[in-house]
Amino acid sequence: MQRRLAIYRSPYSSIWARMVRQGPGLLHHHCLSLPFPDNGYWECLANGSWAILNEEKKSKVHYHVAVIINYLGHCISLVALLVAFVLFLRLRSIRCLRNIIHWNLISAFILRNATWFVVQLTMSPEVQQSNVAWCRLVTAAYNYFHVTNFFWMFGEGCYLHTAVVLTYSTEWLRKWVFICIGWGVPFPIIVAWAIGKLYYNNEKCWFGKRPGVYTNYIYQGPMILVLLINFIFLFNIVRILMTKLRASTTSETIQYRKAVKATLVLLPLLGITYMLFFVNPGEDEVSRVVFIYFNSFLESFQGFFVSVFYCFLNSEVRSAIRKRWHRWQDKHSIRARVARAMSIPTSPTRVSFHSIKQSTAV
Repeated sequence: MQRRLAIYRSPYSSIWARMVRQGPGLLHHHCLSLPFPDNGYWECLANGSWAILNEEKKSKVHYHVAVIINYLGHCISLVALLVAFVLFLRLRSIRCLRNIIHWNLISAFILRNATWFVVQLTMSPEVQQSNVAWCRLVTAAYNYFHVTNFFWMFGEGCYLHTAVVLTYSTEWLRKWVFICIGWGVPFPIIVAWAIGKLYYNNEKCWFGKRPGVYTNYIYQGPMILVLLINFIFLFNIVRILMTKLRASTTSETIQYRKAVKATLVLLPLLGITYMLFFVNPGEDEVSRVVFIYFNSFLESFQGFFVSVFYCFLNSEVRSAIRKRWHRWQDKHSIRARVARAMSIPTSPTRVSFHSIKQSTAV
């Protein structure tokens, strides 16, 4: 007896059906609504229960690989960010406003990565269903540090735009202004978002959203706005550097060019990863897999790229490290020479002279 299986889904409901062809006839059997929110391929058995097909197993494999990439990327990023933080902390000779902004941007990424690990380790399905106060605070903290990343990138853009396009001296710029922009402005934004969540979508530890409720745009809107402003800043900066400053070879201009190169790489990186959340990868399996891997890689390795471009490739940082290293080598060699000199035994001539002097005194 020949038996064929076909599975389809109604485009207007979550009711799935299974059709079994048995000889010339066709038996049509309805299943219950799919109890899982995720899209996937499920087989409706004769008893009305669900079984996972091979496509879903493949999706699970891709999902687990993406999770591994996420954890690996965040671990590497956190280590690189901590190293960069310590370098900016220890190298006091390079503490100008530009590097202080870099330092704060790195600090914001450290806190964001740290809270990401807290979210992953604590937000179990049971905790999300309970919707306890501490899990909502964790979500608010993660979103706050997420917003600070964008506002400190905005600070980077403001500094470069002021120095290059407006041709003002950066000496009149004050550190507290950038601290207010980077750490202060995101705070009322997240407070407003938390109030909106509390009154309109107070469930699942404030993760996800209900249809028709747009409270997440309270903090996503400002992020998109500063991102667009930064792109405008970047366009003007590159235009000026390509025209007026091309012939200039001063050390300050060289530093601006290097900072612009770093921003040219990092700003699209931050923008691409954020805009991917609004992209629908489609129903094609290959496009979905590429989307998952691409998004996981960029999202998790952001902190690593920030550390590389703003610290490890920073000529001032590298020069200060070389000076520290040469200074340590000089001190070490001097101590070694002194130790060798102290270890030389007293010569017989000095001993005899000392003994003669002692005997004469007696």
